[in-house]
Amino acid sequence: MVALRVTDYPARGMMAPHYHDEPSLIVVVSGGYLETIRGDEVEHRRGQMLLYPAHAVHAQRFGSMGARKIVFTPSPASMDFLRDHGVSFDTARCVSAPMIPQLAHRALAEIRNDDSFSALALEGITMELVAAFARAEGRDASTAAPAWVRAARDAIRTGEDENLSVEAIATLVGKHPVHLAREFRRHFGTTLGGYRRQLRLRRAEEMLRRRVGLTEVALACGFASHSHFCRVFKAEYGVTPSEFRST
Repeated sequence: MVALRVTDYPARGMMAPHYHDEPSLIVVVSGGYLETIRGDEVEHRRGQMLLYPAHAVHAQRFGSMGARKIVFTPSPASMDFLRDHGVSFDTARCVSAPMIPQLAHRALAEIRNDDSFSALALEGITMELVAAFARAEGRDASTAAPAWVRAARDAIRTGEDENLSVEAIATLVGKHPVHLAREFRRHFGTTLGGYRRQLRLRRAEEMLRRRVGLTEVALACGFASHSHFCRVFKAEYGVTPSEFRST
């Protein structure tokens, strides 16, 4: 059985440089942090899944919400599976996919259940996480997003509350809307609207952890209603906002 552990990190905390004796797979369940690894500085956020090679020295600085992570060492069979699908264990890897946060919250639910079926269920979930990582790694192996695609992403970030249309964003970056939509999805694995929804859900997640009421969260994050918010949240996280807040 794969040993899975959940670790919480305090807001604005730091983790000194360290390394792991074996490769590790990590899911960022909530919050985010800035990481320095082998001379590179990378920002990690909720929903990402990371692969750390053995003996890769890294240090971390956590943001204003701290972070929660699921950590496990892939089994030998899982490592063989990843290698067979082109995943290198020589460098740190980071991927994102809609399925990853859903699987993470299923894992948290099984840890809370802690009954005679949980160990088997968790083993199955870790296998699904390994498969999701391999699938996302294959998708992300394409070339890095060009500057104009990143500019479109930044426009959504800064204009999150303005409901910018695809046409308006395309005009900002000087590209045809159809070309923008296609390239954005290719590089970021989601539509422009899907990316805006992820930003709103991330903000909702932070408010839920502060125990803000569900209706207030829904309105503050741009959802049409309480029920709309709950429906979208469960589709993304696999749990209702109330269940998420209890984790």
